[in-house]
Formats: sequence, C-alpha cells, structure tokens
Amino acid sequence: MILAFFRNLFRDLVRQPLRTFLTLSGVTWGTFAVILLLAFGTGIGKQQMKQFRGMGQSIILVFPGQTTMTYNGLPKGRRIQVTPDELGLVKKRVPGVRTLSPEFISNRNIRYGREQLLNTVRGVDVPFERIRNTIPGQGRFINEYDVQQHRRNCFLGATIAKNLFKGMEPVGKQVMIEGVPFTVVGVMIEKDQNSNYNGMRDTHCAFIPWTTYMTLYGVKYVQNFIVQPSDPALSKQTIAALRNYFGERLGFNPLDKDALFVWDFSDFERQFNVFFTAFNIFLGIIGSFTLLVGGVGVASIMLVVVEERIREIGIKLAVGAKRRAIMWQFFAEANCIILIGGAIGFLLAALLLALLPAKQLEEYIGIPKLNPLVGIVTVLILLAIGTLSGLTPARRAAATDPIVALRK
Repeated sequence: MILAFFRNLFRDLVRQPLRTFLTLSGVTWGTFAVILLLAFGTGIGKQQMKQFRGMGQSIILVFPGQTTMTYNGLPKGRRIQVTPDELGLVKKRVPGVRTLSPEFISNRNIRYGREQLLNTVRGVDVPFERIRNTIPGQGRFINEYDVQQHRRNCFLGATIAKNLFKGMEPVGKQVMIEGVPFTVVGVMIEKDQNSNYNGMRDTHCAFIPWTTYMTLYGVKYVQNFIVQPSDPALSKQTIAALRNYFGERLGFNPLDKDALFVWDFSDFERQFNVFFTAFNIFLGIIGSFTLLVGGVGVASIMLVVVEERIREIGIKLAVGAKRRAIMWQFFAEANCIILIGGAIGFLLAALLLALLPAKQLEEYIGIPKLNPLVGIVTVLILLAIGTLSGLTPARRAAATDPIVALRK
C-alpha cells in the first residue's frame, strides 16, 4: 500500500514536470527564506546580547547626582558625594548586594616609548574584574595587594596594548600615565562591547587600583560604583535598599531618583530578550507568508490531480473504499510535496550558511546558525502549510460521487 502511494505520487509529479517544478520551487524558496530569516535573526540577537553583556551581566550602575527634593530641612540642589569608605559598608548593611566596586574615570596620556595615546584610565577595585568581565588574556588583573599598597600597577585593554606595544609582549613592561611609571601586570582578552556609560570602551582603557588613582589625582569621591546583586531577579528590591541606605546616610529622600541615578542592566536584558523574541517572530511570519505562496501552488496542483484521477477515485469508491481513505491519500500526497520542497530548501539554506564567511560577519550580525529551534519551527510551519494546502483537495476527492466519476 505504501509502495502504491509513492508510485502514484511519483506519477503525478512527473506527469507535468513544469508544473511540478514551479510548485516545488515555491515551497523550496519559502523554506529557504524561513530558515535564513530565523537563523540570521537568532544570530543578530545573540551577537547584540553578547556585546551588551560586554559591560557586565546583571549589574547595577549607580551614579551620585543632585537632589531635587527637600529632605528633613535640607534644601534641594545638593550634590550627593560618595566616598570609597562609605561603599565599604554597603555589602554588610544592604541586603541583596553580592559585591561592588568604586570607579574613578578620566582621560589621561599613556605613553610607551614613542607611542603616546589619550585614553581612559579607570581606578577600580578587585571585584571589577568579575563584575565587568575584564578577563585577563595575559598576566592578571589588579589584586588586593595592589589596592592595599597603592601600587602603580595597571591592567590594559587589548586594543590599547596593541597600539602601544605593536606586537611586543606587554606584561612586565612599564608605561607612563601622565608621566608616572606603571607596570603592566596583565592584558584583557578581546571582547565585544557595543556601548559604555563613561569614557572609552574597556578594550581601550587602562585599569589601575582605585587607591592609587585617589593618591595620584587627589580625588575624594567616586564618580560611580557598580553593584552585582545576589539575585538578578530581585534587582529592583536591591535598588530600593540602596536608595534607602544612602538616603539615610547622606541625607536625601529615597524617592528622589536624581539623587542617585541607577541603571539596572537586568531590566535592560529583559527588554532585550523581549525585543529579539518579537523580532524573530516577525521574521518567522514574513518567511511564512513566502512559504504560504508555495502552499497555494501545492493546493492548486492537488486540485488538478483530483480532476485527473477522478475516474480512479470513482472506481475505488465503487468497490468499497472508504471516503476517509480517499481523503487521507490526497492529504498525505499534498504533505509529501510540501516536505520534499521543504527538505530541498533546508539543504540549500544549510549549504549557504556553511559557506558564509562567519568571522567577517560576526562583528555586525553575529553568526547565523541552524539550531534545533529553527528546525522545529520550520517543520511546524511546513506541516501547517501542508495541512492547509491538502485539506481542500482531499475533501473534494472524498466528496466525489462515484456514479458521476465513472461517467467521465
């Protein structure tokens, strides 16, 4: 029975080769479009998230600002100033804080030999490495001893190290920052980062102990500090606890959002995920419309097949074949045509993705890849289109009057 089914399917396909080619090409192109759109959409989403997380994952940035509300007799318009010593108490007294780091930022002249650059220098604490993903590719990051001893050690971003040393080994060498010698203790790995909140992106920065920064440049108050919450899902509660703590300590209303400007990365990550999920759904819908056109072609060819085989249908009904069996036969043939075209489109899309220069595309649109989700979605779309395409011809075949059919 199965052999007879495929024999009939093959006969119908080769009987009108041009019609079959046009029908299969529509389904093939539709499948090709769906897979490519979903693969590129997924690649773009992952790359953007990767670059976004270049600044850190699930972190909270806090910028001391200026009050806009009176508080306990204190006037508005006061500058909120936070010292590193004040930050040292936060982890113990504010619930939900896993770790944090102060940050001092300025642009400074950095020189090695004849090479001189004006780049961002950041004074940071040891936890900054984990919080902001400044992972060493060579050497190490700033350590506790560097901070305690106010040592003149620095950790360089990959790009600044490349521009200063021109291929030479940086670790152990001395660079001059505003005329003061600093020993390079490490170089960061290459990392993607699509934005930054102050100064240059990390790959262009030099990182030094915050104690050394304060000593050299006479700065008393942090420009901002970075908090890593214990539970990113409870970031809003952590932010509220920070506002309450600093409001009580520094004398401002915790509801005054301008006194402490807070940037919640967890919230932005959620927005990113929602946006790119909606973006991929949109691309899938666009591709599905292309595939729907191919489905219309399959429905048309199956209607023609029903008319061509009307006498065969009449004979089967006359000898006792059930209408359900007739309906299933043509419904299955329509789905087979859809799946054949889909398989061809899938193979062509996979071949194209394999031939793409992934490394050249990665920085801009990520690496489009076939993944199980894309395959599952494509198969579901194909089955849905196949069901819609085969339903009308199958029902027409099953509704055939055997007496009328045998007269033709």
